[in-house]
Amino acid sequence: MRLYCMKRTKRLFEQLTAKSRRTGRPSRYGAAFLSATAALWVSTPANAASPSPANGAPPTVSATLTGRAEVVFDTKASACEKIDIPDGPARAFRDYSGQVHLISPMYVARAMVGPSLSTVKHDCRVIFRSADDPDPSHFNDRSWLMSFYTLDGRRLAALVHTEYHGWSHSGMCDDPKIGWPERGNCWWNTITFAESKDGGYSFAAAPAPANLVASVPYRYERSNRLGAYGYWGPSNIVHSGTYYYAMINDWPHMAQKYGACLIRTTDVFDAKSWRAWDGRAFTIRFVNPYGDAREPATDHVCSPVLRGDAESLVVDEKTGYFVVDQFTKDGRFGHPGLYLTASRDLIHWSKPSLVASTYDLQQEDHGSGIYIYFSLIDPSSTDRNFSTIGDSTYVYYVRIESKHSPYVRTLIRRKINIRIGE
Repeated sequence: MRLYCMKRTKRLFEQLTAKSRRTGRPSRYGAAFLSATAALWVSTPANAASPSPANGAPPTVSATLTGRAEVVFDTKASACEKIDIPDGPARAFRDYSGQVHLISPMYVARAMVGPSLSTVKHDCRVIFRSADDPDPSHFNDRSWLMSFYTLDGRRLAALVHTEYHGWSHSGMCDDPKIGWPERGNCWWNTITFAESKDGGYSFAAAPAPANLVASVPYRYERSNRLGAYGYWGPSNIVHSGTYYYAMINDWPHMAQKYGACLIRTTDVFDAKSWRAWDGRAFTIRFVNPYGDAREPATDHVCSPVLRGDAESLVVDEKTGYFVVDQFTKDGRFGHPGLYLTASRDLIHWSKPSLVASTYDLQQEDHGSGIYIYFSLIDPSSTDRNFSTIGDSTYVYYVRIESKHSPYVRTLIRRKINIRIGE
C-alpha cells in the first residue's frame, strides 16, 4: 500500500516521483504506505471465471470517467482528530442489519456508516487501533485494515497491512534520525489478520504468530540498506468457485521479485491457510521468519502475476471477468495515472489501459492535488462485500492537498464507465 507517513512532505513525494521516472521502476519508499437476509446479498456471480491458465488470452478493458468528483469525506470538515485521515483504498461491506460500512483506513481506524454508499456518514468511534508493538516478531506495530470479507454481515475477516517502523523503537534502527528516503531502510511490511464479531463496529488482531498471513522469508534487519521490504497493500477479497482470492503487493528484495502476487484460501478466517501462486500452481506457503525452521527462501516467495501494484480486485457482473485498478506515478505504462487491467483467470492480465492521467485529474483541482489510493466500488452491487461491479461503478480515490499538510485530505468518488471485451 502506498502509505504516506504523516511526517512526509510534498517535497518527499516529488523526490520519489522523480526517482521512479529516472529508474523506470517504483521507489521502494513510495509506500509505505450469512442471517435471514443473507440470501439478499449474493456471493460472486456463478459465471465468474475459474482461475485456470486454460481460460486463454486476457479480455480487453477500457474505461472513461463520466461523472464529476463527489466529496465523500473531507478531513477539514469531518475529521475527529488530526490523524483521522483516509490513508488507504476505500473498501465497503454490508453488515447484518443492512448498514453499509465504508472504510479508507488509518492506523487508528474509523468508518463511514449509513443505509447506502451515497448516504454514509463519518463515525468518530474507533473500530481498530494499532498496538505499536516494538517487537517485530509480533507483526503488530502500525496496522491498517485493508481488506474485508463477510458471509453473514456479523463476523468479518480482515487482511491487514502491517508496517514495522524501526525508527520509532529504541535500538531498532541503526540511524533513526536520518531523513527520507533512507529511513525506509528501517521499514518492514507484513500482511496480518484481524476479525470482527459485531458487524464491523470493532476489530481485534489475534496474538502472534496466529495473526500472520504473509511475510517474506526474511526477518527485520535494523542494519538493512536495501530499502523497505515485505508484503503490503492487500486488495479486497473475491470469491470464485471454492476459493477466496486477493492480491498482495511487494517490494523487490532478495529472492522476492517485484509485482502483485495472487493468494487464495478456502477459509478467510484461517490466517495460515493462504497460499500464493508460484508461476504454475498455488503451492507457496508463507513462513514465519522468526519461528519456522529455516528453509530455502526461494520456496517461500510468491511469483507476481501483475507488473506494478494492484489496489482493488473486483468481478464484472456481466462477463464474470476480473478487473484490477492500478495507479502509477511514473511512466511505466505510459502517462502517469489510473489504469485498468482485466483477466479471465486471475493469472493472465491484459495490457493496462489508461482511464485518466494525473494531469486529467488535476484539471478539477487547478493543479493542486496529489492522488493516491484508488479503488472500484459499485453501490448497486448485490454482493455483501461489494466485490462485483456493473453499470453503476464509481472509482474512489484520495486527494492530498499539496498546498497543505499531509493531514488535509479528501476522499473522492467519480462515476466510471468500464467496457470489457473479448
